[in-house]
Order: sequence, then C-alpha cells, then structure tokens
Amino acid sequence: MKKILILILTGLCFAVVYNCEDDDFPVPPASTVPQFTYTIDNEEYAPATVTFTNTSIVPATVGAVSYSWNFGDGSSSTEESPVHLYENPGAYTVSLVAVTSISLEIRETTKTIVIKDPNATGLPIYFTDGARVYEGLINTQAPIFTQIANIAPQSSYGMVLDTLNMKLYISDLGAGKILRADPNGSNITDFRTGLDQPNGMTIDYQDGKIYWDTSNGIQRADLDNDDTNQKENFVTGQSNDPEGLDIDVVNRKLYWVNYNGGLWSKNLDGTGETMLLPEVEGGSLKVIGSRIFYDEYIGSGDIRLKSADLDGGNVATVAVGIGRVVYGIAYDPVNEKIYWGDRATDVMMRANLDGSQTEAFYAASGDPRGIVIGKQQ
Repeated sequence: MKKILILILTGLCFAVVYNCEDDDFPVPPASTVPQFTYTIDNEEYAPATVTFTNTSIVPATVGAVSYSWNFGDGSSSTEESPVHLYENPGAYTVSLVAVTSISLEIRETTKTIVIKDPNATGLPIYFTDGARVYEGLINTQAPIFTQIANIAPQSSYGMVLDTLNMKLYISDLGAGKILRADPNGSNITDFRTGLDQPNGMTIDYQDGKIYWDTSNGIQRADLDNDDTNQKENFVTGQSNDPEGLDIDVVNRKLYWVNYNGGLWSKNLDGTGETMLLPEVEGGSLKVIGSRIFYDEYIGSGDIRLKSADLDGGNVATVAVGIGRVVYGIAYDPVNEKIYWGDRATDVMMRANLDGSQTEAFYAASGDPRGIVIGKQQ
C-alpha cells in the first residue's frame, strides 16, 4: 500500500512540474518600451543644441526596431540618437516612436523640452512640486517654466526668496532642513538642519533674520550665520501646527496661520502674541499692504482664499472652489495680482486682490507649492 501511495505522489509531482512547463502556458514576451534622455547646451537658451540619447528597452524577441523622432518644430529624424538644433525659444513636444519587425509593435513616448529666450524679461516666479523647483517669468507671453538644476528636496512645501542677497531658501520637510541656493540652483548648501517639519518661511530684512514654522511653534535664525545649528525659538506652545507665515514690515509684526485652527500675530520684539481668528484652518498666509491673505479650510474639497484687516476684522472672500489646502501664496506688486496653487488640479491660479479676474496661470505637472516672486528683470 505504501508503494502505491508513493507512486501516486510521484505521479502527481511529475504532473505538476510538467504542467508548469507546458508549452500551452507560455510566458508572454516582454514589450518594447521607447524612452530617451537629453541634454541642452548654451544653458538652455536659444539657439540651443539638444543631444538625445535613446534608452529604449527592446527585447530580443521583437525583431529589428526602427525609430522615428518628431522634434516639435517641424523637423524629424530616423537616427537612433539624434542631435538637433533649436533656433528659436519655446516649449517643444518631442516624440519618439519605435516600430518592431516581428512583434509589429508601434510604441510612442513624448517629453516637453523648453528652450529659453535669452531676451525675455519680466518678473521671475518660482514654485516647487515637492521634489523639484521650477522657474519662469511673468510677462505678456504664455508662462514657460523650467526645472532648476541641483535642487532636489525630499518633500518641500515652502520657499522664500531673499531679494537683497538673491538667495532662494527651500524648506525640506522630509529631510528636516532648509536649503539655500542661488536662484539658478548653483551654490546650494544646507542652511539649517535638524529641524522639526519646516514649511512656511519669511524674511525680516531689517534685523537680517529668517523665520520658519515647526510642528508646535516658530523659530528664527540669522541670515549671515552659516552655522547649520544656529537658531532660536520665537513662538512656542502652538499645538495646532503653524504653517504659513509672513511679516508686516511697517508695524513689525509676524503673522501665521495654524493647520488645525488659529490665525495669530506677534510683535517682532517678542511681545503681544495674539490670536486674531480662532476658527481659521489653513496652510498659507501673505501680508499685502494693510491686509492679510490666507487660505481657509471649510470642508473636504472646499478651501477658500480670504483676506482680512491686520487686526483680523473686515474678512472678505477672494476665491472659492480650491480643492486642497494651499501651500504658497505670492504677490506680484507690478500687476497687483495674487497667486496661489490649487493642488487638486495642479494649476497655479491668479486674481486681483479683490478676487476679480480669477484665472488659471499655469498648468503644472505636479501640485504647485511654495510660490515666490522676485524682482523685475
């Protein structure tokens, strides 16, 4: 009986192995995946030569493969890794099509390449999508943003631009630090490390200090001090998680809004800490003239941009229909426009300060945060 059982088990094992290797159940062949990288010379300004490197994945089973490039400016190529000259500035959609001879696949991939205009003028504007930082210009043309090299935070929600010393500060919540770099991404360094969830930042030029939020307060440091550990507590005991903050330079006050409720102010000399609007829950705040602009969480998918007098009175609604908490409100003083990011639609919006002429300014590839505007070029 044992021998019969052994024979049965052996047969079952053989059947299982045979069926696993049965030609009736072949593993599907891998597909062709067209892909490419590129480099742009002349610091990406027109005229610029772009070198394309074909990195497509082509399995041996698909046969010979032919490539077709469309450079988005009316030119094309059938080379495997072509080089192309763009004479004029603009945003070009480049496509690579791979066609295989045996598997008869036709696969396509596209990327947008930006060639910058060396003669372009306007207000510099910056934003982060959390992992990258982008720069563009506010002028009469459609906005074109390009990624700034070298700046790659783990998870960023806020930025501030020191327009006196032309330094860009990027808060990296994921790494617990603040980065500092030239606006073009060069000379990047850790400005402060070992921080507790930094998001919003603001600069006090009179005293040469930078302020940022923590999970339960606000800290500050000297702009001209390179010690990555130098800092001091300015606000403590804020259990509702401070986020956006800004300075009223005329009255020497710091304003901030808490994620879980409360819009506050405090004199920069350390006195007069006051809650102005206890019910407000938000992520961003900007002082413009004699008004405070901030986002307010009303309900899921219902965020509103509002403004108030500096004492919290005379509240007005600027914009409605924002899908997620805002991280980054910026002001264009030349055209008197306010900018904010709708992180639900990945669109940067703008409007007049009273909320009129609200419009989409730029459709980003990720949710726009930490928006800052520089000086006129």
